Amino acid sequence: MRKLIVTEFISVDGIAEVEKLPGVTWNDEMQRFKEDELADSGAMLLGRTTYEIFAGSWPNETGDFADRFNALPKYVASTSLKALDWNRPSC
Repeated sequence: MRKLIVTEFISVDGIAEVEKLPGVTWNDEMQRFKEDELADSGAMLLGRTTYEIFAGSWPNETGDFADRFNALPKYVASTSLKALDWNRPSC
């Protein structure tokens, strides 16, 4: 059994909604963290909204990080989503 690791972008005052987050300044430390996190990941567990946001943009990204991110199996917690078109899990 693998560990479930949760990461999320959230402001100091607790805002996690993408529309309300202040502009995030990406830096080398954040890039290394996300690359290490991705290297240790075997799958993604996502909610419906995050899945839809990611599925709307990540398939168009290129490069090593995007290739690995797009290739991971995705498991989506949703009662309303009927189709998973972004690299469906192979189970």
